[in-house]
Amino acid sequence: MTLIHLFLVHRFKADSVHYVAPTEDNTYQASKMKSHGIFREVNQEVGQIIVAEVDHPRIAAVLAVDRVALGRLIRKAG
Repeated sequence: MTLIHLFLVHRFKADSVHYVAPTEDNTYQASKMKSHGIFREVNQEVGQIIVAEVDHPRIAAVLAVDRVALGRLIRKAG
C-alpha cells in the first residue's frame, strides 16, 4: 500500500491525502507512512476524517533516480 500511495501522491502531485470513511487499516497505514517519512502530519479531523500532509522532500528522495532510498523503504531498513 505504501508503494501505491507513493505512486499516486507523485503522479497527482498531492499535498495531502484524505481518508473520508477511514477503517482501522487506514489509520494504521497513515501512521506507518508518517513513521517512514511519507507524511509530515496525520490528523484526525471532525467526523473521523483523517488528513495526512505529504512530505514532498522525502517523496523526492525516495523516488530519486538512484532508488537507494526506495530500496531501503521496501526492505524496511530505515
